Amino acid sequence: MKHTHRRLTALPLALGALVALTACGRQNIRPDDPPSEPIEMEAMVVEFDPDAADGEQVTAFDAQELFDEGQAAAKRHDFTACADHYGKLLDRFPASRYAHATLYNRGLCLEQLKRHGEAAVHFRRHAQLATELRDRRDGEFRMGYNLVQSGDYPTAMHLYDMLLVQPDLGPADLAECHLRRGTALLRMKRYGEAERDLKQTMRRVAEAYGEHLRGNDLLAEAHFRRAEIYQRLTHDVGLKLPVASMKGDLADKVKFFRQAQSSYIDALNVQHSYWATAAGLKLGELYEQFYLDVMQAEVPADFDALTRRYYLFELRKQLQPLLEQSLTIYEKNITMSERLGAQNEWVTETETRLARLRALIEEAQRASSPLDEAPQDETPKAPPPAAGDGARETG
Repeated sequence: MKHTHRRLTALPLALGALVALTACGRQNIRPDDPPSEPIEMEAMVVEFDPDAADGEQVTAFDAQELFDEGQAAAKRHDFTACADHYGKLLDRFPASRYAHATLYNRGLCLEQLKRHGEAAVHFRRHAQLATELRDRRDGEFRMGYNLVQSGDYPTAMHLYDMLLVQPDLGPADLAECHLRRGTALLRMKRYGEAERDLKQTMRRVAEAYGEHLRGNDLLAEAHFRRAEIYQRLTHDVGLKLPVASMKGDLADKVKFFRQAQSSYIDALNVQHSYWATAAGLKLGELYEQFYLDVMQAEVPADFDALTRRYYLFELRKQLQPLLEQSLTIYEKNITMSERLGAQNEWVTETETRLARLRALIEEAQRASSPLDEAPQDETPKAPPPAAGDGARETG
């Protein structure tokens, strides 16, 4: 049983085909024949809208029709219509035989719309109403993912603490629990605990899949989240005077930088198209952010305006290779995405970063002398956070 969230291309058919109902009754019924079992049919709702056009004022629908319309909308990736049809079913037919499956399916539609808080509510109710353990676990795993995405980390932590001690979960399920809990801990800035969970994810993935790890989404994301930890730690190290203190801070910054770099490369090497493009973007961002952090380091207070401009000019010249390396990584990420046929939010963000960084490098190259620069006190600004799944919370 696997509970991943990225490649949701179609929603599950939670109900099989309905048994056909015949219109004719049995003939020649004898008095001793057992009574026929009653046939229960889905209720139908008839609505009248006086404001509608003539011929369209009366509409009739039943639960099966709404369920089928919801599935059709999901298959064509119209998740707004999907959520609307399923929502109407739950509102008008709460006791329908379709209601339980609809809770799960509408949750998936809401998840695709990034309405994670609402999705979590649907999955919670699905799990509560489940009569089979497998259905309950499916609801719980999807609920947990959406709790993390919605920022309800304490509730997600409680859920995963409970799941991680259940005897029915195999190593792949346990890997996902550790991954989601580790992500919640990361976003709560509890980095040491988060890294322990992510290492447990990697161990459980190896236990579940052995040597068949190429393209494994759980492993790729675990490396990606671990890199996020060290990218945050890199950025959090400020560079402040005096010089002796700044040297120590810079050594720590470089150490965290290399750990983040290594983990992003590990994520790339898993060769999962979504997480590879995510890691490519964030690796380029890592270099770009390091450049900007150093450019924002404290400058001695006794520098006059001209001295400050000379200092910043020389610093930019020394750090130029970082920007060029970042540019190269962004370009390679675009090339990789084209080779993999990947088109997602990470690729779009890479294209935006690439254009902006080229302009920044060209501007720096045009400033051939500090005397060519207009006096200013501004320092370079940090890049905006990336728009993808993991980057929204990256500092």
